[in-house]
Amino acid sequence: MEIIALLLLATPILVYLGYLLVLAAAAAFAKPRIVPPAESIPSLSILICAHNEAMRIDAKLETVIAAASHWPGMCEILVADDGSSDTTAAIVESFAARGVQLIRLPRGGKAAALNQVVPMARGDIVVMSDADPLFDDATLPALIAPFADPRVGAVAGAVETIRSGKRGRFAGSDILFRWYESTLRSAEDRLFGCISADGGLYAIRTALVPVVPASVTDDFWISTGAVAAGYRIAFAPDARVHEQSIAGDRQQFRRRVRITVRGLTGLWQRRALMNPAATGWYAVALVLHKVARRLAPLALVPLLPLSAILAFGDNPGWRSIFWALVFAGLLGACLLGLVGFLTRMRLPRPLALGYGAVLHLAGLTAGVTLFALGRRYAQWTPDKSAT
Repeated sequence: MEIIALLLLATPILVYLGYLLVLAAAAAFAKPRIVPPAESIPSLSILICAHNEAMRIDAKLETVIAAASHWPGMCEILVADDGSSDTTAAIVESFAARGVQLIRLPRGGKAAALNQVVPMARGDIVVMSDADPLFDDATLPALIAPFADPRVGAVAGAVETIRSGKRGRFAGSDILFRWYESTLRSAEDRLFGCISADGGLYAIRTALVPVVPASVTDDFWISTGAVAAGYRIAFAPDARVHEQSIAGDRQQFRRRVRITVRGLTGLWQRRALMNPAATGWYAVALVLHKVARRLAPLALVPLLPLSAILAFGDNPGWRSIFWALVFAGLLGACLLGLVGFLTRMRLPRPLALGYGAVLHLAGLTAGVTLFALGRRYAQWTPDKSAT
């Protein structure tokens, strides 16, 4: 029983911390990738899908237009309105004189919108971005630079949580999560290429954009289309966009559940990429980065009663104390999650970080369970609460 408990305890530690440390150590000895000078200036198509984004789309387009104005080549901006019931389409239409093209579509979900808009793109490279992250002047040059390497099929940008002004309840945990993801992507990029890209900002050669199934996460599916075609996904840490943290507990939880279910659906449909004979070390990293990270929290469920049994059983003194500490930590995390979720009280920063992590793990666990039970999400519903 104790061996099983140790394995359960080690699983999330090795998956979340061990993978990061091994990857960072290996990357430290790898030669940095040299980006060759670009032989020509590619044309760009910036695609944004929006559904009921009236509160955000104005600020988003202002930053995109400003960034596009610095691009020396052709740069078009396409906004697909996915059947909005608010004034999103009217706001986008007001930017027509500044070069923004509105494509009005009936409500069909983000995948359907992308599948209709991508064929309209005239650029050599498609830049994808959600409706809320804000560009800066360096976003596009930094994002497009890695395409000078012909082996690069897609580039992942860096999504940063806004730290100034009124911060959302989960801003601290979001900042930590973004740091973790960027550290992983930097190391992966040095070794075998990024696993996938974040929907906040990425770019892909237009010819490589696949048709997106309705039930998958579109950023994972589209960016890994480059790997499926034999290319690499690069990481551009200086290509930044900035977004507010989602504040609501239930919004955070539902978002994590939905992303987990859709992510596992996409992983299953992209399972051919997990074959080391076809994709080398990328296959191993894909399993650890995307599959193991979603399954690891399940180990904590049986560990809670097991640690209690071992803590109050016949183990020698120090072993009993160790398992008592494990049990107390898990029980404390559960109580923190329940109190935070039910009362919505504002917690001190250390507890807020812990609560954010607990909510994240709970969302992963619920998402994996729903996926195993056959639940699928075929339509994209963006979260609106950001303050």
